[in-house]
Amino acid sequence: MGTYEIMSIGDKLRNLRKKYNLSQEDLAGNVITRNLISQIEHNKANLTRSAAKIMLDNLKKICEKKTTVIDESIDYLLESEETQANKVLDRYIRELRDLSIYRDGIFLSKLSEVEEFLAKWDIKDKKIAVFELAGDYYCNISDFYNSSLYYEKAKAIMDGDIHSDIMLSILRKLSMVYYYMGKYEDDIKCCNFAINHFNNISEEYYCIFIYNMSSCYMNLKQYDIALEGFKKIKETTKSISADKYYDVCIQIATCLGELKRYDESLELYYKIIDSMGEKRYEKYIAVLINLVEIYIKIGDNDKIKEKLTLILETKKYLNENFVYLSEIYFEIGKIGKELVDLKLAEEYYEKALTYAKKNMRYYLEGDILCELIDLYGEQNNRKKILDIMNEFFILTGKESKINTKVMYKLIDFYLDMKDINALRDIISFSKKFI
Repeated sequence: MGTYEIMSIGDKLRNLRKKYNLSQEDLAGNVITRNLISQIEHNKANLTRSAAKIMLDNLKKICEKKTTVIDESIDYLLESEETQANKVLDRYIRELRDLSIYRDGIFLSKLSEVEEFLAKWDIKDKKIAVFELAGDYYCNISDFYNSSLYYEKAKAIMDGDIHSDIMLSILRKLSMVYYYMGKYEDDIKCCNFAINHFNNISEEYYCIFIYNMSSCYMNLKQYDIALEGFKKIKETTKSISADKYYDVCIQIATCLGELKRYDESLELYYKIIDSMGEKRYEKYIAVLINLVEIYIKIGDNDKIKEKLTLILETKKYLNENFVYLSEIYFEIGKIGKELVDLKLAEEYYEKALTYAKKNMRYYLEGDILCELIDLYGEQNNRKKILDIMNEFFILTGKESKINTKVMYKLIDFYLDMKDINALRDIISFSKKFI
């Protein structure tokens, strides 16, 4: 490290004498004793403002005779180590903000330097700011696991001050990354904590937490609870943001579809399309996919073909960095499977896997691998299954835990194939993580 140095008052005094080639008697003059200066230099006595003034006055007189300019001030001499540490951390925080736009490791190098500094200087508010910046950085590069770790560190420091605006901001960010990680139960607890502990929460924040919590209930297939949550915030979101309002309406329609209230769901989906148009491509394609899923359930083949054509036309407008791109492709793959169009299913499952890996969506990787095992198993494609087994090994290494759904599907396949060597490989590898 060594970029910034924290000095005790005694060290500063010794350095001052060394810099200007002075003795303790030179600084003491006739007003204070040399012994006092010695005690201050050994950090055994405090430096008062009056003593500091006397020393600097004596220094100035000596330097004037030598025509030497002095840079030091009384405030410099009196500045405590903690004050210096605060200033250093302020500079570090500014540097981290400036470096957060880079993706070449320079931010992480600086973060490591700051954390080393924080290990010695445990200054609460600065620690929180650093950990939040680190969480933001990891979130922006889609490393949600490290992002959540830093947000959780910041939250842990604030546990005694749960009503601060910073705590609310951290909880909002945690609720987002927990969702991306598939940690739905943790996300629900996080949202409930925010709603129940902040009495003066703004409408916008209230809607964010209810929306995130209800989305988690959807993924846990508790559609009744999710539906009630979305209905609570539907009208409020209309005045906050058109995009958020459409998101809420889409989720309501999805819940209705999952609850087999197909007519209500279809009616709402078409109202959404009429209102928002087709240029909000990410939302539009989500609606189209949901429409196809309903038409598959009710057996309307003409509508399935019509909407699937629109989906494949619309996907080219999606941004490559869209965080839900892997989910979109996964859903298209599932449509292909439902329609027994295995070529379509394979193409989009593989695309979904590519983007899930890119964005470190580990829980989604596992779901995609399961679908690919089923698909390749039906084709008896042993080469592709071997590729999936290697992906399973890589995923397990990244998560440091076994995805049992993927493992059991691989075991079932190789049992059917009577491939003892492959089974040994899976079991031998999996033992390391049990």
